[in-house]
Amino acid sequence: MIKQYVAGMVAMVMCGAVWAANNADEAAALASLNEVQKLYENRPQGTPNQAGTRTLSKRDINDCVIQMAEAKSKLDDVKKQYGSTKAYQSMQTRMLTGQVRGRLGTCKQTKDTLGY
Repeated sequence: MIKQYVAGMVAMVMCGAVWAANNADEAAALASLNEVQKLYENRPQGTPNQAGTRTLSKRDINDCVIQMAEAKSKLDDVKKQYGSTKAYQSMQTRMLTGQVRGRLGTCKQTKDTLGY
């Protein structure tokens, strides 16, 4: 009877350790994904002009490429480390990944087209 009790306690402690590790992974993944979200939201968007659109300078475009490349790199790191977490597998993360890749492609294409 005591052996069963001890075995049950050991099993509970082990499950608790796994649960805590999973929560730590989820928290770390969310923190990294929040950093990527901030990079995306704070990307250079240019200055408004009279036509109501925004004009991107050479510096804006170069900064955009650098910032979005960093964001993509962070997303790749999160995938490697925390790819099995719910935070990484969420729809929001898939949307963010698409937005970062799309913006990086657009900024690179603009940079190449304009010869910056």
